[in-house]
Amino acid sequence: MDAIIIEGLKVETVIGCFNWERQIIQPLMLDLTIHNDLSRAAASDKLEDTLNYAQICELSAQTIQKAKPELIEHAAHLVLQCLFETFPTIEKITITIRKPAI
Repeated sequence: MDAIIIEGLKVETVIGCFNWERQIIQPLMLDLTIHNDLSRAAASDKLEDTLNYAQICELSAQTIQKAKPELIEHAAHLVLQCLFETFPTIEKITITIRKPAI
């Protein structure tokens, strides 16, 4: 199975359960491993035959920023839901979200 790996996607957003966290913007770092058949793109060398990495990054960031989740787990769920709905050919996604210490 082929995979696209996006590491270190920085998303600035409101996240957290505590009142003080809801008042500030915090960084999250996302790593995504997206399993998809890439054979057509490998043969054609055409963007329309693959997943658009820029769109994946933009959708992931926008989804989290719009939701302003309390939990990292919920942020991950929302990103996965968005990507599976937007790109139906995706077979599997592994996501890691880190919230660096402030």
